[in-house]
Formats: sequence, structure tokens, C-alpha cells
Amino acid sequence: MTRTKRPRVLFTERQWQVMRLRATGLTQGQVARRLHTTRENITIIEHRAHENLRAARTTLAMLDQLSSSKELIIPSGTSIFEATSMILRKADVMRIKVRMNADSILAALRSKCKRRIRGHHLTAVVRITIGEDGSVIVG
Repeated sequence: MTRTKRPRVLFTERQWQVMRLRATGLTQGQVARRLHTTRENITIIEHRAHENLRAARTTLAMLDQLSSSKELIIPSGTSIFEATSMILRKADVMRIKVRMNADSILAALRSKCKRRIRGHHLTAVVRITIGEDGSVIVG
């Protein structure tokens, strides 16, 4: 017999039970009677489930904010050619059409980061800002 692994979730099994029953319109007292516990216990379980839900929503909002950030941090050691690709991919994700082609971005990197490039690799972190207007600012 093959067991399927249950996906990892933020609710305990008991929290799921309580939330499912509450979603059907039962009061906390009715849920408590059905699960053979106290209303106070149901209150605590429901409160913790809502805390978990708030934490999950906050985490998703923060991730969304990160992905919509107009700043790109390119780590030290990155090839300037890969940095160019990273900038273009970030703009694509943001659905912004950059005003520069790959050669122009590469030239801007070489010009603005002269002291931070050895060979074809960055020797320091480089911050890139992509403007709504498609501008690329090398910081």
C-alpha cells in the first residue's frame, strides 16, 4: 500500500477540523460539543489558526513586494555578461521594456563599474534600478 505524502501546511489537523466546521456556520460552542472539548479550547485553536493565516498572508505579501521591487542586486563574482542577462530577465518579470539593448547595458556596466570589474567578473555588489519608463540605472 502506497501512502501519499500530505502537503505541508500551516494548520494542524485540529485547526483544520475546527476551521472546516466553523466554515459550515457552526458556533464555537457547537464545534466544541461535536469535538468533545470546551468552547474556550475551540477559541484558542481558532485564534492560532487565524494567526497562522495572517503570517502566511504577510509572507506572501513580502514575497510579492520583493518580486515587484525595481532594484536588482547583482552579487560579486557574477560575470558581466550574466549580469546583463539578469537585468533583462528582471525587466521581463516586471513587464517593463527596457530602453537599452544588451550591448548598451553591458557598456553601461563597464563604464559605471570600472573599479568593480576584474576581467569579466564583478568584484563587488552592484545595484541596478529599473525604471517604469524602461531606464536602467547602474549604481
